[in-house]
Amino acid sequence: MKNFYRLRSSLFLILILTFPQWAYTQTNTFKNYSYSEFFQLIESSKDSTFKLENAIIKYDQTTDARFGFTGFPGSSFRSYTSSDTIVINKDLDLTNVHFDATERRHALHHIKFKKNIVMRNTSNVQFMNCTFEGRITIMSMESMANTIELLDKNSRRISLSVAISDSKLKKSINMDLGTTDEKMRSRISIENSEIWGSKEGRGSRFNGVSIVSVTVKNNRFHDHGRVTITGDLTDKVDISGNDFGEWIAEIKVLGSMELNTSILEENTFKNHVLLDFDNLTTSSTFQWSQWDDQLISSQGYNDYFNLLPDSVKIGTFMSFEANDSVLTQYKSDVVQYGKSYKQEIKLRGKLLDLYKSQHDLEDVNIVYMEIKDLETQRLAFLYTLDPSFSTFFKWKVNQFLKAFSDYGTEPSKAIVFSVNVVLIFAIIYLFFPNSWDEQGKHRILQRFDFYQKYLRSKQGMNDMYLVEKKKELSEYEAFRKRIEDGKLELPRFFIAWSKPIYSMAMFSTKLTASILKSTDILSGKWHTLSPAQRRWKNIQIGTYLIIGVGYDISIRVLNALMLSINAFTTLGFGEIPIKGLPRYLAIIEGFIGWFMLTIFSVSLISQLLN
Repeated sequence: MKNFYRLRSSLFLILILTFPQWAYTQTNTFKNYSYSEFFQLIESSKDSTFKLENAIIKYDQTTDARFGFTGFPGSSFRSYTSSDTIVINKDLDLTNVHFDATERRHALHHIKFKKNIVMRNTSNVQFMNCTFEGRITIMSMESMANTIELLDKNSRRISLSVAISDSKLKKSINMDLGTTDEKMRSRISIENSEIWGSKEGRGSRFNGVSIVSVTVKNNRFHDHGRVTITGDLTDKVDISGNDFGEWIAEIKVLGSMELNTSILEENTFKNHVLLDFDNLTTSSTFQWSQWDDQLISSQGYNDYFNLLPDSVKIGTFMSFEANDSVLTQYKSDVVQYGKSYKQEIKLRGKLLDLYKSQHDLEDVNIVYMEIKDLETQRLAFLYTLDPSFSTFFKWKVNQFLKAFSDYGTEPSKAIVFSVNVVLIFAIIYLFFPNSWDEQGKHRILQRFDFYQKYLRSKQGMNDMYLVEKKKELSEYEAFRKRIEDGKLELPRFFIAWSKPIYSMAMFSTKLTASILKSTDILSGKWHTLSPAQRRWKNIQIGTYLIIGVGYDISIRVLNALMLSINAFTTLGFGEIPIKGLPRYLAIIEGFIGWFMLTIFSVSLISQLLN
């Protein structure tokens, strides 16, 4: 049994085929009724179940105005001749009853069906603004050649089409339409309606085989249940804009290469989605974001389901909770079952091919990540069964690639990851000495020595600073004098260029001296100053010390960062001025950097090629 649910979906069709063929097709005549006469028959019947066979319900303009409307099904501009509600308090059982489609502007609208409805081989039926409080079952035979021939003789148009719009369905609905006759251009359509379910396991089905289209659009599903939507050898499948709520949804889009269009978008799923499809064209739309992480391969689940005990299988038919529980268990166990795992990969692979053919790079990356996540889970399971270095390595590499670059689909994530590694090692280097920081130590000592001299001296801070810079300033002055003395011996351009060089060399010293002079408003030794003057002096010196310490810390942080960058990129090996433990850490960081930069390059090239 290749597909348990597909066989179950065909159960009604098989049951119909077991009925005697002559019961539906070997009659020579059809009884004709107007819409009004049809409902009068229902009203006058004394049985609790109204049965009718081999009849044509034809719209009569003189008596059936109540069933007329203008506009199109599902259109907000549609209006009705009458909006009075008809109440049908009987079970309906219609066999081979056809609603004449010659007139397009008539339908069964504003009717409340309080009990169950069964329709076999009933064509061209259209419900609008109806309420169904009982179950609805609509089925067709595989072949209606004799019926078509008889109806053609009576100039009657026949199509096993069923349309429901703007209605409320309080219990389950089963639509099962299919035919091998090319003349039958049938359709299934349910739009803008509300459908209720139950926890007893009762679900709804919309099954179309060899028909023109299956449309389930803009509906809202209440409570709990399971809905199966199948388009098998169907030209068009449109499942869009539905709110499936807590319902379990099984969607199958099957057929040949002639399948024209399938649309599956803008739906809301809060529970499991079982999907199966094949032979899609680039014009098809399968929106990935709508089912999030609810997606399940219908084929994979069927393979898993067939392995379950019969008691569990029976339980899934009896209650929604059992059905939901098994599906939840399947999602957590799928990587443990080889056949089901391969079906899950196959389903996502077909979606990946579809998005590639549509040049949808965003969804291509998302689906590829989904496939790799499943592969990672599978590797983790295989490692628990048979621990080996090969499996362990593949498993951990997959985990790393996920964290580092989303399996190569997100190069920018690799950059962020690399920056974090550089910063972590830079923090470690910050607490270990290196030769680049030796100048900083001397600078701190010189700064404190300068301030102690200043506090013990009558000179201003700028004067002391210029004294310390006397040697440096004398060299600058000597340079300027040599240039001036050589005016007659040196080219003009050389003299012109030397002036800005001299000014730049003197700028830093002069600026510092100017700042010190403008802030040093109190002169004299610190111990000779008044308490108020001492406080000002303390504030002045403290400010300079804070600025100096901040500068030294910044330089040290910059040195640690440069050391980490050098190690990570392996550009600084041979000249990295560190010793002790950081030297070995630098080797580790270099290996990590080499590996990460290689993966980043591959990821970037992959994205560029895509």
